[in-house]
Amino acid sequence: MKRAVRGEKALPDNNVSVTALSFTEYVMSGQRGRINIVSEQRGMYLTDDPKVCGFYNPIRDAMRRAVNSTEPELELKKAILNANRTGQPRAFEEIADGFLPWLASFRATGVPVEPATYRVGDLTLKVRPHLGLRKKDGSTYAVLVHTKEVPLTREAANVGLRILQHTIDETLPGATPMVLDARRGKAYQMPARTNLGKLDVLIAAEAMGYVTHWQLSGLFESVRAV
Repeated sequence: MKRAVRGEKALPDNNVSVTALSFTEYVMSGQRGRINIVSEQRGMYLTDDPKVCGFYNPIRDAMRRAVNSTEPELELKKAILNANRTGQPRAFEEIADGFLPWLASFRATGVPVEPATYRVGDLTLKVRPHLGLRKKDGSTYAVLVHTKEVPLTREAANVGLRILQHTIDETLPGATPMVLDARRGKAYQMPARTNLGKLDVLIAAEAMGYVTHWQLSGLFESVRAV
C-alpha cells in the first residue's frame, strides 16, 4: 500500500504525483478550500510555464545558503532585494523575520539531503527536504519548510513528519524529521505518544481524497473546454 522509493522513478499513467509539502497543504485546508487547492496545484504541476511555479524557490535557496553562512541575514536580504514577483518582497521579509531568529536559537549547520518518493495507492509524494541540519552534538534533522501565509497546523505537521519518517533512510539516514513553519519560526517534531498506525490510516484516506479531487478537477476542465 505504501512504500518509500529512492530517487525519482517512472510513474504509472494513472498515478498522481505532487510534493509532500503540497499534500500537507491539502490536508490542512478546510473542505471548501480543497478543490481550489488541487486545481491550483494541477495548474502548477502540469504547466510548462516556469512563471506559474517556484514562487518561494528563491527564499528557500537563500535559507539553504544561510545555514552555512557566517552572515545568514545577508543571504535572505539578497533574496528580498531580488524579489520581482507580486507579493514576493513582503512574503520573503515575513519569512526572514521568522526564520532567522529560529536559526540563531537552533544553532545548526547545513548538510546534504537526498530526494525520495513515497507512494500511497495512486498518489506519489515527492519527498525533498528543504534543509538538512546538523547540531554540534552530531544530531541531524531533515526539514520540510512551510512558507505560506496560512499558519501550519499540528495535524498537517504530523502528516509531513510521518512522510519524512517513512523516507528518512533515503533522504538523511539517522536524522530526526522536522517540519518548520518559517514565517512563525515554529518547528514541529513528532510527539512521542502519536498513534502512528492511525496517522498512516489518515494519510491513506487523505491520499485517496487528493487523487479523487485531482481526477475530477481534470474531468471538469476537459468538459469545460469542449
